[in-house]
Amino acid sequence: MTRIAVAAAAALAFVGAAIVTRRAADVQAQDDGATALDYINPLGAIERQVEQFQTEAAMHDNNTAAFLSMLRSAEGTDRRADPYRVCYGYAHTIEDMSDHPAVTGEWRGAKLPDAICSGAGLGPGCVSTAAGAYQLIRPTWLECKRKLGLTDFSPASQDAAAVYLIRRRGALEDVQAGRLSDAIAKVAKEWASLPGAGYGQPERRLAGLSDAFARAGGVMA
Repeated sequence: MTRIAVAAAAALAFVGAAIVTRRAADVQAQDDGATALDYINPLGAIERQVEQFQTEAAMHDNNTAAFLSMLRSAEGTDRRADPYRVCYGYAHTIEDMSDHPAVTGEWRGAKLPDAICSGAGLGPGCVSTAAGAYQLIRPTWLECKRKLGLTDFSPASQDAAAVYLIRRRGALEDVQAGRLSDAIAKVAKEWASLPGAGYGQPERRLAGLSDAFARAGGVMA
């Protein structure tokens, strides 16, 4: 057998082994609710567990809970009986909470005014899939879902996703310490309703957000 033939045979064997490994991982993942990638890349599973632990720990903090309440107020979802079922513009009420409505196919999103599309760096006729208490768009939700191993779009999952986004923006310590203006400045690009977001949508005033934070039991530094 020539060197080229030997190399080709070795390559085929490697690919075959990888396919078998992935199939075995798929089967195992189905048995315990993990993902196949957890078995191929166990570090990914460890990282997710760390994210889950840090997020769950943060959700027990009083100021964090107050900040989440403030966000719901800023996004206007608290104007409905169940803010966790609100879609952008109050255009739809979510019925299936097994996943984001733009993932389940229950809701395809709402068309935005061209001015808002431009503010977000998008072309005319763009569509928002913002849904839930924190108006999470589909791509952002999928990132949170993957990072935290979320299995549904329940209120607890939405809260966890919001805390993850606050942590990702480096604002969680400010939230917990009561440095409200600093925290809001850091997460403004995550929520268009916050001052300084710059997406062309109506932005709340800091004074009103401070009042909402305090009403929810938050303590400012």
